[in-house]
Amino acid sequence: MPSDPALVLIALSVAFVLIAFELLAIDIVALILIIVVVAAGILTPQQAFFGFASEVVISLAAVFVIAGTVARAGLAEMLARVVFKRAGRDKRAALVLVMSVSAVLSTLFSNTSTTSVLTPAALSYARRARIGASGLLMPLGFASMMGGTMTLIGTSTNLSASGMITGLGLEPYRFFEFFAIGGILAVCGIAYMALLGRHLIPDRRPLDLAEDYGVRRYLSELVFPEQSRAVGKQIAELGLDDLELVPLSVLRGDARLSAHRLRKVEVGDRMMVKGTLDGLLRARDDKRFVIEAEAEAKGDEIPEAIAGTGEAVVMPQSRLVGRRLGGSLFFRRYRLVVLAVHRRGRAFVTSLDDITLEAGDVLLLQGASDDLAGLKGNPDLWGLVEVGPPRPTVREGYIALALLGLAVVLASSDVIPLSIALLSVVVVLAITSITPAQEAYRMIDWRLLVMIAGMTGFGLAMHVSGAAQMVAGTIMGAIAPFGITASIAALAALTVILTQPMSNAAAALTMLPIGLSSAEFLGIDPRSVAVLITLSASLSFIAPFEPALLIVYGPGRYRFSDFMRGGGPLTLLMIALLVLLVPVFWPL
Repeated sequence: MPSDPALVLIALSVAFVLIAFELLAIDIVALILIIVVVAAGILTPQQAFFGFASEVVISLAAVFVIAGTVARAGLAEMLARVVFKRAGRDKRAALVLVMSVSAVLSTLFSNTSTTSVLTPAALSYARRARIGASGLLMPLGFASMMGGTMTLIGTSTNLSASGMITGLGLEPYRFFEFFAIGGILAVCGIAYMALLGRHLIPDRRPLDLAEDYGVRRYLSELVFPEQSRAVGKQIAELGLDDLELVPLSVLRGDARLSAHRLRKVEVGDRMMVKGTLDGLLRARDDKRFVIEAEAEAKGDEIPEAIAGTGEAVVMPQSRLVGRRLGGSLFFRRYRLVVLAVHRRGRAFVTSLDDITLEAGDVLLLQGASDDLAGLKGNPDLWGLVEVGPPRPTVREGYIALALLGLAVVLASSDVIPLSIALLSVVVVLAITSITPAQEAYRMIDWRLLVMIAGMTGFGLAMHVSGAAQMVAGTIMGAIAPFGITASIAALAALTVILTQPMSNAAAALTMLPIGLSSAEFLGIDPRSVAVLITLSASLSFIAPFEPALLIVYGPGRYRFSDFMRGGGPLTLLMIALLVLLVPVFWPL
């Protein structure tokens, strides 16, 4: 039987494969790792579940609820509208302003929340100014990640790393401990993107939705008169596939119903269909139908009372992830029809029911304008459309923001622990019905919490088993002869590399035990190395795996290689700055 260190490293290697090839979700992998180390006797159940009982989980859950409340109120969008109005048609000014706003907002809210609420405003500005949205969205995501490094709650990585180092014998991070270095990183990153980086990002102009999805879509209504031979038959029996028509919805009286294949047609039903012009012309000659209205589905040409079109992105924590579009009761839940799916540079317009949804998918939707507007702030499916003036909940957003500010002051002054301060805000929001408890639970990314708690336990297993010391000895034995600077640069680079198959937080939790053992090997302050690894995990821009980048991936119509080209040099710049600045603020 393998020794404890070998067993832990074998388990970690298997976990890398499972995550990298998307064979299992990362939260499930984290739970499997916990089961393995407990079954092998490396950790006791109490040690293994240390992460689940930590303050970090409570703090993160509370941050999700508070950020969701403020996002729903539309405060960030109000600020974004002002910013873009001042930018005019100056692309560089717009880039600097939106990156600055993104970085500032991310100090208090997660980079995912910040990116979600600013993306619709950026898309709207790009269409008005007739510039490529791709030149704004990627920098927006980058800035949210850089800004998140400035405070303890700015990113889940900072909070989870704080919990991990506490378990490894260090003092937890203070709320504003990273503020100075994070601010320098953000300013340098914004300056780089404004001067050089923006030229490395593709300029893809916004198109109308039909052209953007690579399909000429025509919408029409089929009416079924009393004498129609189709009455009483199921939609699947109508032969619409032969006519190249896709049923979208059925209007029966005042009720709008899903166009399920087993639904039977009744007299007077009005069926909205999508199809080619040739298909609609052939349907016009079919005696079973009467074509009431037809229009090319381009923006405002469809009467708003009949149908509007818009886009929405599947959020990383969405309940839709992993579900087939045809089996997700999509229409019943949202009263919207999916016309197409945009994923990783490809548009899917056929066999949509068989598509399994993934985080970052952009859905082209059709339905009533009110239903489209209702996606704003939805934690599962975030609408990429501005809904106009501030909503009535804006006052509640100000209240949530004020409560968060009070919690930050109390926690940073050591009056009460951060977890209690944030939890108190959530309780007040629930009691006052600003955010009812049921809605608050929906705002929490439970899978992220499970992943962080599980990887915290596994990180402890790496330390207890001696696996971390074994890896650190191997790495430092090879790098240490080149000096301490080269050694800490290698740790930062390895952390960045690990963020690719793993999440940022998981990479930090894996590397921290190795980093602290490396610090012992080198004879330097372990806190300096812990800070280096924590910040490195949040500053990898070379692939769209971070949720903040996943959100802009589809709307920006990026290709995977765009992130390597646009974010690679920025990542190298951030690593260089960390290696230079960390020893200044946390002497080795």
